Amino acid sequence: MTVFSVESLIPDLLAIARKAGDEIMAIYHLEDQGIKTKSDSTPVTKADLAANAVIIKGLESLPVNYPILSEESEHKDWAIRQQWQRYWLVDPLDGTKEFISRNGQFTVNIALIDQHYPMLGIVYVPCMDTVYYGGKGLGSWKQEGASAAVAISPRKFEPEIDVVVLGSRSYGSERAQQYIKGLQAMHPNLELKKMGSSLKSCAVAEGSADMYPRLGPTSEWDTGAAQAVVEGAGGIFLDYEGMRFSYNQKESLINSDFLVMGDRHIEWAGFWPPKV
Repeated sequence: MTVFSVESLIPDLLAIARKAGDEIMAIYHLEDQGIKTKSDSTPVTKADLAANAVIIKGLESLPVNYPILSEESEHKDWAIRQQWQRYWLVDPLDGTKEFISRNGQFTVNIALIDQHYPMLGIVYVPCMDTVYYGGKGLGSWKQEGASAAVAISPRKFEPEIDVVVLGSRSYGSERAQQYIKGLQAMHPNLELKKMGSSLKSCAVAEGSADMYPRLGPTSEWDTGAAQAVVEGAGGIFLDYEGMRFSYNQKESLINSDFLVMGDRHIEWAGFWPPKV
């Protein structure tokens, strides 16, 4: 009997993500990106759909047979989804607004969810030809182009030196602004940087930022792959109540507020959940 390992899927998953990225980049600079507005008022483009087709085909060709939940495919009813023990969670183009703006800060996200938690995640950045991948207990890596992959880890939280907090480039809320003001009162040297898509979580995972608080709606496919990378690197990904972030536990696919923190050894309970 052949023993299956999750790690054995990584080369194929990287190839799938890169191929999806090629489809995205083929449309990136076109005058007509095929922009439409979905029922939830969010944009979708030809690139979202082309990347989705590549990913679905690629995942279905793997030597494992898991259900697929993708932003750009038909979503199974909750009665079916709640029976899933392991499944693929996909955002073929995370950061569609960044894609439309042509600022390069968008990603391809592929996660393998097991028993409500991500066990493996791939986050590919097409404009940079850079990929982040990993999972809790597996470690996390960053690979730039054809260079060898290097292990990544968060940085130590040293507020006496500097504090770097990430915020969304295209989405924001009054609650988020008030929360940041509270952090700035605690840490006057805090620097707020705006960034798009799953890049924010990956920046925490690789040690270029301390935290990413998200106060506002996201969907499960926005976070699954990035959480795997963060946890593989040694960081934490917390829900509104300070528990490990989980998936497929309710009918709605909308996430709660969350906090991504690099240094898991600090006392985060002093500022999370947000009191705003």
